[in-house]
Amino acid sequence: MKKCPNCQTIYSDASLQFCLQDGTPLAEFSDQSMPANSDTEAETVVSTNKGMNSLPRQVEPIRFEVPSSYQTNQADWSQPSQPVIIEQRETKKSNTTAIVLLTALGTILLLGIGGAAAWLYFKNNRTEVAVNVNTAPQNRQTNANAALPNVNLATPSPTPTPTPQPTLKPETVKAVTNDVKNVVDEWKDTTENLDLDAHVSQYADTVDYYKAGRVNVARVRDDRARAFAAYDSISINIDNVKVTPDASGEKATVVLDKEWNFQGDEKYSSGKVQQQLTFAKTNGKWLITGEKDLKIYYVDK
Repeated sequence: MKKCPNCQTIYSDASLQFCLQDGTPLAEFSDQSMPANSDTEAETVVSTNKGMNSLPRQVEPIRFEVPSSYQTNQADWSQPSQPVIIEQRETKKSNTTAIVLLTALGTILLLGIGGAAAWLYFKNNRTEVAVNVNTAPQNRQTNANAALPNVNLATPSPTPTPTPQPTLKPETVKAVTNDVKNVVDEWKDTTENLDLDAHVSQYADTVDYYKAGRVNVARVRDDRARAFAAYDSISINIDNVKVTPDASGEKATVVLDKEWNFQGDEKYSSGKVQQQLTFAKTNGKWLITGEKDLKIYYVDK
């Protein structure tokens, strides 16, 4: 509790610093010094809100005893006192709504200003790019390759033009064909005559021999030796001979139909196949470099 030393007004609000009547600084006051008959009086309750923007709030009327005769800064409680009524009304009006509205309004204004600034920034950038592109000097030489970064601009290699192969003259083709056909006839005759040496002499040193692949001519000699020993009579018929020289005139391919009839004391064989012979000219002589069957018409053993 506090009391005004001037007007002796007693306040129960400990937060008050000055008297509400005359503005005198309040002093601490103990309720034990009050007269006994003060219990029947109403307690003084006065409070204020701190802060410059706070407004007084409404309080109930306060009644207290003030001695009829007193001196300054001293109270005389021996004389009967008259009740003094001090009425103080405070009206508290909150400014929360106004603060909220002002804050919201400020936020809206800031967002609007920021959005407008951003829109103007991007608009100016787009305008600048358009000017830089469209207003380039007409007489300035530009590098077309610079506009295509990370692009492989290497010139593709031209497709090589095939080297034209020499074409044999008709007389050369005719000469090669006749020479090769003569070797085929000798190959047939040496087989029918069972002349092993003459027959093998018509082969090159290595031969692409049926399914065996590249073999030495000795392999051909062994096969022919067994055949000539097993049969007493060998007959071969050759037709549909087709000779195809290569572009150099030094090689040729022969496709023919071969029909055979082998007879012996204990063995017999006959059949017909489409056969292919390849030839190469070595030291001026045509030799067989390959022999295989292309098609089997029939075989009878």
